[in-house]
Amino acid sequence: MVYKFRLVSRYRHLPLQFKLLLWFVPLLLVTIFAMGWNSYRISSQQVVEKMRQSQDHLTKKTTEQIDEMVKGMVSFSNTMFLDEGVQRLLNASTEAQNDRNSVFKTVTNLMIASNSIQSLILYTLQDQNQAAEPFATNQAGLTTAMKFSDFVHTSYYAEALAAAGSPTFGLTRPSDGIFVGDHYHKIVLSRIIKNVYTLQPAGLAVIGVDAGKIGSQYLDNSKDDVDMFVIDRQGMVITASNRSWIGKQDIELPYFADSDSALTVKERLDQAVGHDQWIVSHLQSEMTGWYVVVVHSKRQLVKELGQISQVTFTIACLCLIMSLMVTWFAAAAITKPLKKLSRSMRRLQTGDFSQRVFFEGNDEIGLLGHGYNLMVQRIKSLINDVYASTLKQREAELKTLQAQIRPHFLYNTLNTICWEAEKKGDKEIADMVYSLSQVFRLSLNDGRDTFTLEQEMELVTNYLFLQKNRFRDRFQFEIFLDDSLKDFIVPKLLLQPLAENAVIHGIEPLSGNGLIAIRAYRNERMIVLEVQDNGVGITPEGLKELRQRLELRKPLVEPENGIRTGFALANVQERLELFFAGTQLEIESIEGMGTRIIIQIAVEGP
Repeated sequence: MVYKFRLVSRYRHLPLQFKLLLWFVPLLLVTIFAMGWNSYRISSQQVVEKMRQSQDHLTKKTTEQIDEMVKGMVSFSNTMFLDEGVQRLLNASTEAQNDRNSVFKTVTNLMIASNSIQSLILYTLQDQNQAAEPFATNQAGLTTAMKFSDFVHTSYYAEALAAAGSPTFGLTRPSDGIFVGDHYHKIVLSRIIKNVYTLQPAGLAVIGVDAGKIGSQYLDNSKDDVDMFVIDRQGMVITASNRSWIGKQDIELPYFADSDSALTVKERLDQAVGHDQWIVSHLQSEMTGWYVVVVHSKRQLVKELGQISQVTFTIACLCLIMSLMVTWFAAAAITKPLKKLSRSMRRLQTGDFSQRVFFEGNDEIGLLGHGYNLMVQRIKSLINDVYASTLKQREAELKTLQAQIRPHFLYNTLNTICWEAEKKGDKEIADMVYSLSQVFRLSLNDGRDTFTLEQEMELVTNYLFLQKNRFRDRFQFEIFLDDSLKDFIVPKLLLQPLAENAVIHGIEPLSGNGLIAIRAYRNERMIVLEVQDNGVGITPEGLKELRQRLELRKPLVEPENGIRTGFALANVQERLELFFAGTQLEIESIEGMGTRIIIQIAVEGP
């Protein structure tokens, strides 16, 4: 407790410049670092999102490229179906060397043109038990392939027969022995070739593409932290940027090591998308059903985000240093004239009435200096003119002098107090001081006797706000103003006295849950102003007497204390009749339920 008291005492004796810094520095720290953190968070999200978009684009592009490669294989197989040499080769009871040479030339030219197809095997179905070598070739020339008697036991043969002429796709390993002497994994198309005349199965074509070469051509990426691969519906890796993965199952890859083998391929891919160590994008080909997958490790992203965080932290520190410098000089600029004024006042206290301060500008400090100079000048004049005046007379003269300070000085001083209170975190006091300033400003209204309804409503709002704080939330208030009536001119202080009556006579006797509603709206050719409360109301006898007094233009006088009541109503009614040609003021009240004041003003035109 003693330590706390010492801290408070030290704070009170600090110069204003240091007090401003003590309030501003924590605010600046919180604001700048909050902005820095948000900037880092937004930047990191954008980096991840851009990487994801880039991967999605790469996945789509690669899928389209592989689909084009597959279309080329299908087109190649269609050419085989339509080629006369192939038809003769597959339908001849005995092979003719001329047909093989013709087919070899045709196939060689097509392989050179496609640049992606490396191998072709043609099996004839005319005699399924024949032991003759099938027609097999690759880009290097004629080669050897698996015999038909062995090929019929493979899944490629069964799938091709089941497809009945439609292409089927798969992956062959070197160990399968389909392409004899070929030590590479191959993407193969297997397809039944029919007789062009009878449309009966005549042969079977097996077209092969080097999977590793396809991976290098379409999936190669220069970044070490990016992997691309293609898997089929059963999870086998068809091709990959990492050739050692070709032929493996997806659950053997590090990205699916934690996945459940009971899940489908798509479910495992969707599960990998949410992993926190890498960014996964995948797209399924509508043509083959294969999935093209792109995986980007977040290690590189973390490195990039670390650079972003460093830059953000550096910028935040620079902003903090600059803000502190600006705050220091701004505080110095504010306190310097105040220090000058304080020194002048100390000299004035010693009897030096020649003191003057000269501040540039017409802000609050400038007005304060002007008021101070005027005060010193008038005090000196009063002392010179009145030597024998008593202390009481001098005080009265000083009060008269202070009353002559321009109202704007009061508004600005109140606004300064409001600003200081808000700066110190006391928003409630700041709001009350601001509302009081608005009440004074609007009440004086630069000497004018009229208000717009918008100004009147603003005055009433600020007045009720002050009263609401005074009564500690014992009542609420509602303000409604038709937008078309904002500029309608009325006598000044028309509704404020009625609102004051509602607070004092209606709401103050209540223990709580009070409500004051003030409305301004149009009703045909009438403008209606209402002030309504749910207070204690007026007795039937009192209401009757009040209405009679209003008709006679006389306020009521309470016999117990001689205080006049109904004065505000009488005053409002009199000013309304002087200002408008046709008006009507009505009072409705039920004892215990509240009171309603209705003013109707006849207007011409819409």
